[in-house]
Amino acid sequence: MTTSTPKPTMPENLERLEAHERSMRGKSLAAINADVALLDHVNLVEAVMNHLDFFAKLPPKDLDQETVQLLGARVFNDLASAYGQTTRGYHQIAAATLRDVMEVLFLLGWFDRDTAKIKEWRESDDATRRKIFAPVKVREFLDNFDGFKEGKRGADYKMFCEYAAHATWQGFALMRPTGGGKAIMGPFFDHGLLKAVLEELAKLAAQIGNYFATFFPDKSDVPSLETELHRLEATSKWAETYLGRKHDTAFLDEMKGYLAALKGER
Repeated sequence: MTTSTPKPTMPENLERLEAHERSMRGKSLAAINADVALLDHVNLVEAVMNHLDFFAKLPPKDLDQETVQLLGARVFNDLASAYGQTTRGYHQIAAATLRDVMEVLFLLGWFDRDTAKIKEWRESDDATRRKIFAPVKVREFLDNFDGFKEGKRGADYKMFCEYAAHATWQGFALMRPTGGGKAIMGPFFDHGLLKAVLEELAKLAAQIGNYFATFFPDKSDVPSLETELHRLEATSKWAETYLGRKHDTAFLDEMKGYLAALKGER
């Protein structure tokens, strides 16, 4: 008598976990759609991700630009992951991912100020990279270059380390409801934590987009200009609303006019 081997199936517990994640995501999306501020944050992140996706896929003019494109692709994945994790209810994991976004942000900031560092970073071995391009070294350079003495970059980085990336007692705050209570194992919906992560996600995305765009100055064709304009409009409106920086409508109107001319609408 021949007996057949049972066909392997997904563990039932993992199926239940995934169903719970989908439920948490549904609650998160409902909360976002009901909150103008959260929608603003998400729309900004989308505009920046769209920008990264477009320009990171263009044929690079040289190896330095390709290096920046690869960093842009890494950040795209980070932003997508952080958004996906927090909407599914993994707020601590989402915040830990944002630390990687911050590291790339600071690195692009250094490259923007000194493009020779792109090649030096790319060709450095592990020991050299740790000595010159360790996150603390990059922050120190930026603070010295900009004349910042308050160490805000370091404080922000430490916050992500302490509350998200490293296993600390303080970090358990991102595993429990904002109103208090026990830490929750697995995904859970919490409006306060969702809002906090999306706010930080938007802040970092806005800065990443601004730096990344400087490495692609040629935007003389319609697709490039449309992509850039979409990012600039979202960033400018967001910065005016949440950072108090005046919306530069004249510059954007000029870009829109140039775009209309390129499309033969004028």
